[in-house]
Amino acid sequence: MISAVNTYDQHVVARLLEFFGPAVHWNRSLWTIGTALALREVLEASEAHRNGILGPDSLQSVIGTATRLIGRDPGCGEANREVLQQALNATGSKAILRFEGLDYRVIEQISEDIDEHYLDRWAAALRDQNARPGPERAARAVASHLLDLGFSPGFLHRWLTYQVKHDSTEYALADLVSVISKRSQEPLRKFDVLIAFPSRLEPSSKKGFTVPRRWLEAPAVSRWLTEHDFSVEDVKQLGGLLLEVTEPDPEAAAEAAAEIVDVFAARVLVSLNKQIRPLPRAWVAGTKKPFNINRQSRGVHVGAVHRENRVWLESEADEIVDPAIELLAPLQSSSPSAAVAGGWAAIESLLSEPDNRAAAADRLATIVACSFPRAELTMLSYVAQETDVPLADRLRNTAENRDRAVMVADAILDGQFPLLGKASDVAATARMKAVLANPRPKLNDVQTHAADAFRRLYRQRNLVLHGGKTSAVALRASLRTAAPLVGAGIDRVVHARYVDKLRPLELAARAKIGLGTISPGRGGACVDLLGS
Repeated sequence: MISAVNTYDQHVVARLLEFFGPAVHWNRSLWTIGTALALREVLEASEAHRNGILGPDSLQSVIGTATRLIGRDPGCGEANREVLQQALNATGSKAILRFEGLDYRVIEQISEDIDEHYLDRWAAALRDQNARPGPERAARAVASHLLDLGFSPGFLHRWLTYQVKHDSTEYALADLVSVISKRSQEPLRKFDVLIAFPSRLEPSSKKGFTVPRRWLEAPAVSRWLTEHDFSVEDVKQLGGLLLEVTEPDPEAAAEAAAEIVDVFAARVLVSLNKQIRPLPRAWVAGTKKPFNINRQSRGVHVGAVHRENRVWLESEADEIVDPAIELLAPLQSSSPSAAVAGGWAAIESLLSEPDNRAAAADRLATIVACSFPRAELTMLSYVAQETDVPLADRLRNTAENRDRAVMVADAILDGQFPLLGKASDVAATARMKAVLANPRPKLNDVQTHAADAFRRLYRQRNLVLHGGKTSAVALRASLRTAAPLVGAGIDRVVHARYVDKLRPLELAARAKIGLGTISPGRGGACVDLLGS
């Protein structure tokens, strides 16, 4: 467990649990990829630029993100940092990193070193209480690196929960990072994963169809489940696929097997005009319970559609935002390739201009940055109203989220906000205290992170649609980081259109003005950046 008196360690652990947890709200989710993956993305972008898939601006954008990440990251190692920065920016701001050139090879070799030693260096940095990075940056760096390695969020959440809540050993945060570092350096593990189907695979009208080699008939599926100590009760199946996959943990193996089945199902659909759907569970040998493999929601939430009673269109569709909502749907739960294509199409349809399509990323990021304070403050308001302080009574009698957010902001500025119980809420209060005290640079940081995520989504879309690349190194990380932010930004666009009749670029202009003119003041200044 983590010492109760070490607030820094508690802050980092609370954020890690949020980053790994299910259904985290967008303003508390993990928006960034890790440094090691950013460098691999640079190498991939260099090849894509050579092949004409990505333009020079896209390559420079990838390089810019990697340069920012390594600038203050102890996981890179001091000896590597200067050499990396020189290689990334060898020809100045218009760098064209030549595929398989000298600087390419420098980045390639140093990135391998970072992969191997990243978490150990972070553990060492966390032991130096006088020089360690802030808790938010530490949590983002460790979490993104582990997720980029392929660990499933569920596995990491369960592992960390056990270490800090159930293990009687008292750990320092640096010790926990050292432990997971050793685990991350172990070879990937082979898992047998069974995915069952409620119907047989053979199409009745197609002769010559051969079932996959690892297909099991229904009796064999039941035997396999029983032999591996799984219950067969309520498992209504007519066969299954027994797949061997290599992944860091069992839940990641179940997800990987589900993706293999998705590809198989797509081939069956286009070749035989037959839809096949597995049962929504996968059984992994050596585990106690099956894993849910219903394609998980990626956290896209456009609540304005429901709030303004537009789920079912009784009236004429809005020609601007309603088509974008349709384009956005694949980002929620479709295959990765369809998700990036649909997600970017929705953004581009709302916020691009004919000669500047990539600028839609920065515009949506500005809207997201302006939405961030109200989202955080509103969440804190509902936690605070359950406390035993005068502010709680006022909050319980205030219905409008805008007014609740202003009330919390003013209480934080005045030093009157209650000390909340959960470490994650304490961490959120600290974030908002920093934003309210110095809003412009803090919200510009939010805008930069969001823009990185959206520009990465744009590049992934280009790799898929122009290069036919469905296994890009940052494809899944891009969806993990960008999807909740896309939902949050488009929610604001939809709300502004339905309620205030604003066009998307009008809202983007309002956001740009708000972000450029904000200064420290009362809470309403941060809450009303997009209007009241």
